[in-house]
Amino acid sequence: MKVAIVFAAICLVLATAHPLVKEPLSSCDIDVSCDDSSYDLQDLKISFTPDPPEKGQNVTITASGTLNKQISGGKIKVVAKYGIITVLDQTYDVCDLVKEIGKSCPIPAGPLSGSGTTAVPKDIPGGKYTADITGTDQSGGKLVCLQATCHV
Repeated sequence: MKVAIVFAAICLVLATAHPLVKEPLSSCDIDVSCDDSSYDLQDLKISFTPDPPEKGQNVTITASGTLNKQISGGKIKVVAKYGIITVLDQTYDVCDLVKEIGKSCPIPAGPLSGSGTTAVPKDIPGGKYTADITGTDQSGGKLVCLQATCHV
């Protein structure tokens, strides 16, 4: 995990924040339809290697996008569910997230890309997982928004 990008950190949160949330990467649809021009992070793209990820193996999540302005702080809220059961409802500090990938705030405006690797557990329950991820910048403005639906 060497390159700072808020979106990569968000993906890592989704992939590592709770044991039940790790495996859904095996078949995911990521929807950034709520990501209109009013959000600071634009043109979001995510890929997984291997694709699809496999239970018991590492997966590398690569993300890219364009940050419309410098970010000196903010919050990322992640709500993840296994079926109808909420398995994660957590708010993270943007600057703490980028520290986890070796960088710091402020995050400059412009093109961003980054990646991170996490293990996919081999013994998680199968089923449908969903995640809603929203973020605000240091002024409370819209930073990022996406939904992920994953099937194990």
